[in-house]
Amino acid sequence: MLWPGLKKLGKELQLKRTESEIVGMVKNCYVKIYDGKNMKLLELYAPEISDSDKEFVTTRLQESKIKKHEQLDYGIKIIFNEYLRPYSIHKIRDIINDISEYFSSRYPNQKLHCQKCGAPNDLETYCYGNVSLAVCEDCHKASEDETDALNAENLLTPNNYLSGFIGSLIFSIPGIFVTLLLFLLGRLAAISSVLYVFLGIKGYKKFNGKTSRFGAFLIILSTLIMVALGVIISYSVLILKELGTFNIDLLKYIFTIPEVQQEIMKNIVVSYIVSGFYLVFQIIRMMKEWKTGINIKQAREI
Repeated sequence: MLWPGLKKLGKELQLKRTESEIVGMVKNCYVKIYDGKNMKLLELYAPEISDSDKEFVTTRLQESKIKKHEQLDYGIKIIFNEYLRPYSIHKIRDIINDISEYFSSRYPNQKLHCQKCGAPNDLETYCYGNVSLAVCEDCHKASEDETDALNAENLLTPNNYLSGFIGSLIFSIPGIFVTLLLFLLGRLAAISSVLYVFLGIKGYKKFNGKTSRFGAFLIILSTLIMVALGVIISYSVLILKELGTFNIDLLKYIFTIPEVQQEIMKNIVVSYIVSGFYLVFQIIRMMKEWKTGINIKQAREI
């Protein structure tokens, strides 16, 4: 989502937009502007950038009281920190105009470097999934051909959801032994729940589960199942160890006791919470990467 101020700035500079960035050419420089957490970020790419050019940019930023910036290949990333109120769009515009004017006068006849092949050429902005790049026509054509081939291959790939799910369950079994070991040692067994996520992903891929968003859901489901199973099996072993006999009927009866059920459920919930952050991280990553198709979009008018 783009902040309205960035859209306004983009219109002023006659730039284009992607889903989350303002992009385009200002004189002979390529600029990319986007929101960050409590900051605005500007990436500016020039045809060339020498040590003296870097000194000029650093001095210009210091004069504008901008303290944070990073060097990029043929460019610079400038961070505009925001605290109590948004950073002035007019100041960002002045920085862009000032620096682009400098590079335009320094390298008037030179072209920008393609962000794929690195060769100086005429460039256009395209979004490759969630990444926007300024690329030459040859690289864009090659990317389209590669993407078409990958999408076609993905469509022909069998929906191996069942085998992937089974693989995720099987590979998660060692996690049960780790949970049991931690129970026996009197440690926080809940930390083993993170292992189920890692093993589940490995097993799903090993059994050739189809990489799609539904496949990601199946991995999460197998994780939840195996975490609960690991806790239940561990409690069973501990109870039988205390009883000193392998009496399944007695074990079943003990599991009907409300206090025991509450204790088991509490440990399962704690395990889910402990693994929750890693689980959410994996969900977000897989939902972004495991799409049924890869799209290439050109930056559009604001």
